[in-house]
Amino acid sequence: MKIYCIRHGETPSNITGIVAGRSDEGLTKKGIEQAQELNKKIGNKKFDAVFVSPMHRTIQTAEIIIPEVHYRVDDRISERNLGELKDHTIDELWQMPDWNSLVKLKTDGNAETFGSGIIRVREFLSDLKKEFPADAEILLITHSFVSRCIWSIVNNYGEDADYTKFHHKNDEIVIYTI
Repeated sequence: MKIYCIRHGETPSNITGIVAGRSDEGLTKKGIEQAQELNKKIGNKKFDAVFVSPMHRTIQTAEIIIPEVHYRVDDRISERNLGELKDHTIDELWQMPDWNSLVKLKTDGNAETFGSGIIRVREFLSDLKKEFPADAEILLITHSFVSRCIWSIVNNYGEDADYTKFHHKNDEIVIYTI
């Protein structure tokens, strides 16, 4: 099965460097232009299904990329829940001891760890495999965190992996085979 993973277009928090988490911000002018470019890249490609996270920025991106296509909203491909750790940069969050833990489910500050994200994304992927044939092509419009979770699952990375090496840009399509 092929998963075409698109990160939403640029948002105001992408400019400031503050991690948005599950805030419901929309796209910037550049983010709208990125989605329009992705629309051209996707062209007339047909997908067996399209899924988006419930965040406004992913829905807005989807409506630009695939305006005539019905999409399904799934909370399991939402951005990381930041708990009490709002208003931090990604560099600050990467320094927190349990931020990328695969063992703990919450950090101090009640934020979702990488491990808890892996659990929900793995469940989502498992359900895709049950619902769709092995040769299905699925489009996800989601977040860098979810894409990093898929990347980790596909590559079977563990606690010792350097997750800072992965970056999914706002205007990029990453294709995973699961």
